[in-house]
Amino acid sequence: MTEKRPGNVLVAAAALLCASGCIMPDQIAKIEKDVADVRSRLTRIEQAQAQTQRDFEEVEQRLAAEAAAVTREDWSDLEVRVNQVREQLATTDEQLGDLGRRVDRLALELHDRDLGRAPAPTPLPAPSDPAAGLPQSASGAAGALPDPQSLYNTAYADYSKGNYALAISGFEEYRTKFPTSPLADNAMYWIGECHFSQGAFPDAIAAFDQLLTAHPESEKAAAANLKKGLAYLEQNDVRRAIVQLRYVVSEFPQTDEAKVARDKLTSLGATT
Repeated sequence: MTEKRPGNVLVAAAALLCASGCIMPDQIAKIEKDVADVRSRLTRIEQAQAQTQRDFEEVEQRLAAEAAAVTREDWSDLEVRVNQVREQLATTDEQLGDLGRRVDRLALELHDRDLGRAPAPTPLPAPSDPAAGLPQSASGAAGALPDPQSLYNTAYADYSKGNYALAISGFEEYRTKFPTSPLADNAMYWIGECHFSQGAFPDAIAAFDQLLTAHPESEKAAAANLKKGLAYLEQNDVRRAIVQLRYVVSEFPQTDEAKVARDKLTSLGATT
């Protein structure tokens, strides 16, 4: 069976995002959420497919090992189970196909959004403009700093491709050079996500804490608090994880993050 993996299309979507220097922060936030949702769903589907494949192999082994000993009724039961697993694999392949088409639509949306913008966007203020809230260079020259939008987009594209070390470097540069920009909190959040994806859970927790201290009202606050709880779980620090997950449920009750936190608490046998 051929497994369809739309990961390459995710990379293409990230590349389009990187190329679209005129996409505004609110549009980037929506695209980030869409890509994160797709990545999460892809992970769940791949896990389900791996499990059904293991089930299928187990049944085939039983058929081979017990063919001489099973009764006609046992044989029929095993054949039914094989057919059920085959159907599950077919369903998973169909879901992967749907997921690939969704990522394709996302890439087209990014492309059309960029091409369909008639007037040229208003350029970001020069670094020497105090109204921009951006740090001036030591020399005061307008061209001393990199373009903030391009820097952010490049770092996010690296994250989407799994180039976490490059992404961390880019996001660190962004938050250092543009600490008051609208995407500074997002940059800090993705630094934490990069560490989490690398399995560096203490570093991830530290990054999320930095975000929550510097930007307590950030739109990423719920997600950062949730990922802290998940990072504690990954370190088998169940007590802290439960406290953190309960905090997410209490402080962000209507969010998707709260739903995930409730599910995790239930799986741990803890109340909300």
